[in-house]
Amino acid sequence: MDGFADIGVFTRVVDAQSFTQAAASLGITPSGVSRIISRLERRLGTRLLQRTTRSLSLTDDGAAYYERCKRILVELEDAESTLSSSQREPRGRLRVDAPIVVGQKLLAPAMPAFLARYPAVTVELSVRDHMIDPVAEGVDVTLRMASLRDSELVSRLIAKYRMVFVGAPKYFAKYGRPKHPRDLDKHHAVAFWQGGPRPWLLKDGEVSPKAQLVTNSGDAQVAAAVAGVGLLRMFEFYIRDELARGKLEIVLAGYEPPPRALHALYAKHRAGTPKVRVFLDWLEDVLATSRSA
Repeated sequence: MDGFADIGVFTRVVDAQSFTQAAASLGITPSGVSRIISRLERRLGTRLLQRTTRSLSLTDDGAAYYERCKRILVELEDAESTLSSSQREPRGRLRVDAPIVVGQKLLAPAMPAFLARYPAVTVELSVRDHMIDPVAEGVDVTLRMASLRDSELVSRLIAKYRMVFVGAPKYFAKYGRPKHPRDLDKHHAVAFWQGGPRPWLLKDGEVSPKAQLVTNSGDAQVAAAVAGVGLLRMFEFYIRDELARGKLEIVLAGYEPPPRALHALYAKHRAGTPKVRVFLDWLEDVLATSRSA
């Protein structure tokens, strides 16, 4: 077996966390897998895996090598997909990273339609709000609410989303409705936590309302606002159902900040792969209904 085949066996073992399961998926014997791993370790001059009768774990060298191997295999897959005329149909693993609100409320519910249209594509969707290095992590498409200034990445505007100020009828019955941002001094808020309570951006400037509840969960923010804990600033698409049912009502209309732009970021060399191209086009189509006017 050549080097690429060896690292393919190694990554399969790590992904499966089992020599037996990896062997079954590869169509070889567990002893054959063991010999390949041992040969790879001898060639590298280091132990990659800690093996006992009950467990399998990566050594520090093994963990670093695994990450590099996964990126190499993804690059090889992309190269073959781009160059081979038989690969015009989108196929392979597509790694997507998105903000939590976008991943949970927009992408995940719509994903069945994409997978049905492109059954040869497998999507790995991670949702998180902190910045990452897409190239280092082997991510094909990164969605963020701001463009990244990076020469290695291409930025494509997907949509713009409106943020609104809302409250529950029970809250307004007790505290009244704010008619101007200066009225917020007399109100309570449900705030988002990211290293501390985040201020509310307005059309002109920002305010830091008195927050009785601070949380890093969008769902928890919405539930608290519906329960009447305080006013909430949130993406309109995230609370569409609550607005439609009258559980939350918009206030301070006209004082909202400019819509937030959602960008898709991807490495230049991935732009020509069919799976990335069709995903970006699909994104614009499926997210069109959630855009701000």
